[in-house]
Amino acid sequence: MDDYPDFQALAAVETQGLDYRIRVLDRGAAISILAPHGGRIEPCTSSIAKAIAGDDFNLYCFEGLKEKNNRRLHITSHRVDEPRALRLLAASDLVVTIHACKDLEERVYVGGRHLFLRLSVQDALESTGIKTFTKKHLAGMHPENICNLGRTGMGIQLEFSRGLRDNQERWKMSSAVVRNTLQNWNFLTDQVEASRSRF
Repeated sequence: MDDYPDFQALAAVETQGLDYRIRVLDRGAAISILAPHGGRIEPCTSSIAKAIAGDDFNLYCFEGLKEKNNRRLHITSHRVDEPRALRLLAASDLVVTIHACKDLEERVYVGGRHLFLRLSVQDALESTGIKTFTKKHLAGMHPENICNLGRTGMGIQLEFSRGLRDNQERWKMSSAVVRNTLQNWNFLTDQVEASRSRF
């Protein structure tokens, strides 16, 4: 259970620059990479998001700065409504969100409404020995989940396990694999599939 139902409630109590900070790099790209629970909320997710974004994809990180109790800054993904994030997503075709889970094995849970890209990312990660899974409560299928708020209404959600995040070499390699998959993604495929879904 979250302490705050939305960003407005959080901002009324917590102090920006002291309890949390927001980092936005709008590069005018079609793809945005987000760590909505970055910093000390879900450790290492900001670093993974930055690695995937590189120098060309847009980047957004909401980061906890508290000495303790950063979990209270967590807002459920389908309730994330921080204005700068929403503005960035409104100008993005595709959104990828980075999260963390507590599993001790090296694995990534893949979710989101963009089923084709999900499969591409899973195949790419599996080919390097990183296990991928889907899980009902991590599915990211809610239409208002922040990963699905880009212009296509379809994005992906990646949950990196504790075991993977604790191994810097492995999470950096995994981030490079995801980044490469995004760089090679054919947006024409998105347009075709979106057209088919209307019929």
